[in-house]
Order: sequence, then structure tokens, then C-alpha cells
Amino acid sequence: MPAAVVSKEEIAQRLQSGANIWIAVADGDIDRVKFLLEHGNVTPTSGDMAKYTPIHAAASYSRHDLLRYLLSYPGVSKDAVNVRDEDGDTPLYFCEDLATAQLLVTEFGADVKIVNDQNLTPAQKAQANDLEELAAYLASVSGEEPIPRAELLRRIGEEDQDDMAEFHQAEQEAEADPRTDAEADQLMERVEAIMQESDQNGTDPTERLREVIGESLAKQIIEGYQHAEPTN
Repeated sequence: MPAAVVSKEEIAQRLQSGANIWIAVADGDIDRVKFLLEHGNVTPTSGDMAKYTPIHAAASYSRHDLLRYLLSYPGVSKDAVNVRDEDGDTPLYFCEDLATAQLLVTEFGADVKIVNDQNLTPAQKAQANDLEELAAYLASVSGEEPIPRAELLRRIGEEDQDDMAEFHQAEQEAEADPRTDAEADQLMERVEAIMQESDQNGTDPTERLREVIGESLAKQIIEGYQHAEPTN
């Protein structure tokens, strides 16, 4: 039987009503991707505003069948596997798992020594993203010497952001814990009681304070208390 003819009106309606090619790739909807490539004004290397292509999306979402389809699509050059977005990242930079990276490298010859706008190779970007297995594989292929993650984060100016994120997380956890304020109040009450008892009995409170709050804080409290005492 001959293939059913699709009218221009139906094609226009389907183009307008469905997902764009980037979303279709992310969803793994290969039929939608095929339809858009055939009837829409897009190609596997068409970029959005950030020059992010359907090939980038397929790598990012580990859509192996779509990667093979897009990279083998008629008219697509062999170098499409190294297509860059606005940050100079190729699809290899968007991989989050070993299998997807291996597909790009072994089947399509992705360049593992390429450098993006941050002056990072794919292996270094994976290391900065804390993807250790992926970084080790890419470095083994490229022959790179591994660089500590902290050094890579400093190089791209993300060290402080990383540290501050951990600090804010700890701060938020402390604020969310109803025990924190109560425990602090109880501790201060014990310290105050020790200091008042020491005043009344004429004894040295240092040892008891050490047991409650530790050496350094005990010294600070005693010094502060002495400075606060009225003089005659």
C-alpha cells in the first residue's frame, strides 16, 4: 500500500501543537524528532538561542538511539559530534554517564582533547562536576594528567560558590532544627549558674566551664566576665 499523504494543513497543525525538537529529544520521542526533521525548519545541528543543538540534548539525556539517529542523519557532517554551543561545549561536555561518552568517542570519534571557553577539556569538566568515573575514562582516552577538583573549581571561579553553598546548607539545617535554640539557651543557663556560684563561693569556675563548653570558650567567658565586673 502507498504511504498515506499528509496534507500541508495537518503538517502545520502538528508542528504547532507538539513539542519542539529539543523537548522531543529530551523525552526520547524519536517519532516526533523524525517528523520535525522531515517537516520542520530544523536539523540535528540547529541551535537555540544558546546554540544548544538536538545532539547536545541527546547527549545530556543519554538518548543513545537518538544520538545515533541524529549523528547519522543525511547531510550531517562527521564533525557534528563536536558541534559547539555558546560556551564552546560539545555534546561530550553534557554527558553524565560513562555509556553515553563511550558511544560518542568510540562510535563517532568525539574529540576528547577539545577545549571549551573555560579552557577545560571534557575530562576536566566532568571532574569539576564531580563525575569521577566519567572523568577518569575521558582522561584515560586523552592521556591527560588528573587535576584535583578543587583546583579546577578555582580555575573557573566556582570555588567560593561551592563553599558558600555548603555553608548556607548547614546554616539552613541549623535554623530548621528546633533543638538548636533550646540547646543554646540551656547551655547559657548552665554557664551563668556556674559563674554566679563561683562568685558566691569564691571558687575558680574554669574546670567546671571546661567540662561544659571546652577550654577556649571557658577562657573567653572568664575574661569577659572579669571585664564586666564593676570596680569600686
